[in-house]
Amino acid sequence: MRSAEKLSWCKRALLLALAVILLTGCSPGSQVILIEAPGCTKCAAAQRVLDEVLPQYPDARLVHYTYYTDEGHQVILDYNVKDVPSVIVGQTVIGYKSYDGDGDKLKAMLTAALENRSPEATPDQPADEAPLDSQALKDIQPSSMATVFLAGLLAGFNPCLLAILAFLSSTVITSSGRSRDIIPLVICFSLGIFVVYYLFGVGLFRIFQDWQSMASSIRLFLSLLLVFLGLTQIEDARRLYGGGRSLFKTDWALKYFQGGVSGRRLSTYFLMGALFSLVKAPCVGAVYLAIIGIISSDGYSSAALLYLMLYNLGIILPVLVLGGVMAMGMSPESIDRFRHDHRVSIRVATGLTLIVLAPLIYWQLI
Repeated sequence: MRSAEKLSWCKRALLLALAVILLTGCSPGSQVILIEAPGCTKCAAAQRVLDEVLPQYPDARLVHYTYYTDEGHQVILDYNVKDVPSVIVGQTVIGYKSYDGDGDKLKAMLTAALENRSPEATPDQPADEAPLDSQALKDIQPSSMATVFLAGLLAGFNPCLLAILAFLSSTVITSSGRSRDIIPLVICFSLGIFVVYYLFGVGLFRIFQDWQSMASSIRLFLSLLLVFLGLTQIEDARRLYGGGRSLFKTDWALKYFQGGVSGRRLSTYFLMGALFSLVKAPCVGAVYLAIIGIISSDGYSSAALLYLMLYNLGIILPVLVLGGVMAMGMSPESIDRFRHDHRVSIRVATGLTLIVLAPLIYWQLI
């Protein structure tokens, strides 16, 4: 009988000890989660605050989740996270908007959460609040959208584009004798440019995001590249002004497009636009890299994709507008004459813009 009582007492003691271990291991302050984005300077600032606070709490363990991974997405859904960066302590969610970049405020909120004093939010918040990517779309500023669109417009309106467009339009009119046949050429040609640049931008954006540890090096590389390409544009303007040969000559590509235009097939027009986007890369690549470098520090993929779309719409808008003007009667020769008369000023404006962008990107002023 005594042995049975002893065994029962041992079982109770064992269960009690196990419960204490489980409760201790699951205490709200034992795990701190940081939701972050690669290359995000706000996330790096939050990390610095965590490095300062967490050593005071030896039982706290920091776990990192990148917002777009499967694990990160699940944590975002579980805790109804709306900001990047966000810090989760137990059931407390501290989003970026809660402290708005104020390191001292974040430190106080972290300390309170670790000491279980003032929870900010829990996973069972109202379900009608916007999820992370929806909130990101609401946070997109019209001024930022306009800046990205105008940057695409600047990149798209260049002598390379005008030369090719005038040549293609002239070939279409010569082969068919009708100006309205320019419209399907322009639409499909523009679509080819848009698709290639958009896919390229998405791929490069993801690469930049994956290189979190190299964010500062990428900014330095982009800044130096912009300065170099800006100076190249200005040197090209100097050459053209003195009657020399352009560094960005695209005449060599014209013979490859002429045969395709004469076939008057929509798929061929699309393919020519896709191929021309590669030929046009030296003309627009610098500004595009700059824009991707800027938006790669944004914590939201939905906002970044929207910015890429706006930029590429800006690139193809001059093609659509000029194509429409020529379809209404303006001769391709007039477009080519305008290109020749203003190519120096366009080069200088592009070069100066690239040089001004370089320090703004490096010091993250835009």
